[in-house]
Amino acid sequence: MIALEGTVEHTVYRNEENGYSVVEISDEKGSVIIVGNLPALSNGDLIHVEGEFVQHATYGEQLKVERFHFATPQTVRSIERYLASGVIKGIGPMLAARIVKKFQEDSLRILEEEPRTLAKVPGISVKGAEKMSAIALEKRELRSALIYMDELGIPLSLATRIYERYGNTLYDILKTNPYRLIDDITHVGFRIADSIARSTGLAADSEFRIRSGLYYAMRQALEGGHVFLPLAVLLEYAVKLLEVPEEAILREIDLFHLDKRFEVKSVADVPVVYLASYYYMENAAAAMLTALNQTFPLDEAAVTADLEYLFRRHQLQLEPEQQEAIKTAVLQGLTVITGGPGTGKTTIISAMLDYFESKELSVALAAPTGRAAKRMTETTGRPAQTIHRLLEYLGAPGQDTDSAELLHFTRNESYPLEQDVVILDEVSMVDLPLLYALLRALVPGTRLVLVGDTNQLPSVGPGNVLKDIIRSGRIRTIALSRVFRQEEGSRIVSNAHRIIQGGAIDTARSTNDFMFIRRYQPEVIQDVVTKLVRDKLPGHVGAQISDIQVISPSRRGPLGVETMNQRLQEALNPPEEGKKERRFAGGLFRQGDKVMQIKNNYQKEWTAGHRQGTGVFNGDIGVIEDIRFFSEEVVVLFDEERKAVYQFSEMNELELAYAITVHKSQGSEYPAIVIPLWRVPPLLVYRSLIYTAITRAQSCVCLVGDPAVFQQMIDNKREQQRYSSLHLSLQQ
Repeated sequence: MIALEGTVEHTVYRNEENGYSVVEISDEKGSVIIVGNLPALSNGDLIHVEGEFVQHATYGEQLKVERFHFATPQTVRSIERYLASGVIKGIGPMLAARIVKKFQEDSLRILEEEPRTLAKVPGISVKGAEKMSAIALEKRELRSALIYMDELGIPLSLATRIYERYGNTLYDILKTNPYRLIDDITHVGFRIADSIARSTGLAADSEFRIRSGLYYAMRQALEGGHVFLPLAVLLEYAVKLLEVPEEAILREIDLFHLDKRFEVKSVADVPVVYLASYYYMENAAAAMLTALNQTFPLDEAAVTADLEYLFRRHQLQLEPEQQEAIKTAVLQGLTVITGGPGTGKTTIISAMLDYFESKELSVALAAPTGRAAKRMTETTGRPAQTIHRLLEYLGAPGQDTDSAELLHFTRNESYPLEQDVVILDEVSMVDLPLLYALLRALVPGTRLVLVGDTNQLPSVGPGNVLKDIIRSGRIRTIALSRVFRQEEGSRIVSNAHRIIQGGAIDTARSTNDFMFIRRYQPEVIQDVVTKLVRDKLPGHVGAQISDIQVISPSRRGPLGVETMNQRLQEALNPPEEGKKERRFAGGLFRQGDKVMQIKNNYQKEWTAGHRQGTGVFNGDIGVIEDIRFFSEEVVVLFDEERKAVYQFSEMNELELAYAITVHKSQGSEYPAIVIPLWRVPPLLVYRSLIYTAITRAQSCVCLVGDPAVFQQMIDNKREQQRYSSLHLSLQQ
């Protein structure tokens, strides 16, 4: 590790959100560029840094800072140089020389502590001395605070944000309740706060620690898809996490219950704990679904006659269950339509649209993700949008993930949607907060049609919305069972349905649209996957290399998304002279790389020729067109038309997308997919995961690996248990 001490000459660049800075410092030997997460620096600041030199492709050698603190000038010469730099407003070279001449090594102490004595220097008034002293004290306080936090093991980037948030009150906060950081400072969770608490010597059974640990446990439950936790499960987790007696945890749960922060209820005679906001959200959602679930006073015979006329006019040959689904959507305020691939869900949606439009009813089409909405547009010929855009998303006001107001929308009960009919596709991906937000924007009398496949993976967020609604038995549900595309010879469709039924797949028999290549070593599987994507499948399905998607069950491991992305990047977009690249926290990105947006960003601006718009969505895939080092920007082209510009600080919103997880593929379809299978983590060996992956393919599925793993996934009907009670609320 290299240590340098020097004076700040100027700040080349600074990101105010995360403190990432590019700064030039100098000492007697010359100047050096340093980079890293640093506090706001002023020209003239004397700083001590430690780190390693790295070579920047454009700007040459830089010191990447790992440790930092403000240095205190010790000699008369260094003190005068420090003051002459302008670091203290009002002191220039001539005044600095007078101060040091009079007070020598004591100059900084006089400046900070005795402003009236400082005023004895010719050219300094009492008022001016007090201002100079205040600035000097502030710098000393920052210096002391950073040293204190460094001794606690707090990283510089976090220490800077702590000081900016709390100032000199940070000492009391860190000693008594460092868990406040979780609510006050972004990207600080329980683990970080608890580490600080241990460093400051906070008692393990502190009420602040236990309460924070309970909130952490409940937030972890939300991230796992749960709306509540059985009390016994919460206690077991909290005891292991906090290493305190169960009685202390129960006491804090009771206090949270009294404070209306937790709701302790009984579900199926089992005591359970909800975050209060989610308890009320689930009950409100059930009440609003019930209000929508009305029968319209229409003449059923007349509706049937109108539909038959419409089917003849559009030359639609529909099965009885399809006709029943459409008629139900006309007569009922709330309808659920489920079915696997090839069962005609798209045909039903299109026929519904024809009917509602013939009656001059306005219809909104929506889906949970941008790619699912785009596919809905392509299959129906009508514009569809994400649920977030339909509701006019305003953003998440804070990081308090237990808040029922986590998602803010313009559309709600005060400003409801104006459409007569709302049709949602891919409802298996909808979580409880999104359902709640949508229902708030609907008034009774609006028709809501929910379309989805219950055999697919559930939502990433909390809740089991589609299955719970069906499970309640209170909402009219049409389950489509007739498979039409199977008759057209689609082995993708027939095998998908065989998987759901738990049947065996003949992996020795390959067809043009479904093949299994048996390989048993991860390195060999990597090679085969790469050759398929680069050399074989594009010509086979008539698509570009970028259209072929590798879908892996896991993120980690030799065939996980992270490893496969590196391997495919090397094979499909290798480094070349003149091709720009840069390493970010998420890894190496190169000009020409295939990337995916991994969070909804409704404010992200884009251009497409003369058109402009906002919004890049979770799951959108694009290509890096340019990396601009000077302005620190990355230009990404989405859908071959929308161009969006990302600041370097925003690159955590993107990741390589040569390979993606099954969850990230939901709601999308690709001409061909490749699925590597080898020693899948046990928690991911289950039927709905492989079913969801296979049903992403339009023309060709190619599995590479061990057929035994494939069959294990088919055989395991187990679903990851989700604690939710929407179905019970609907039954009340």
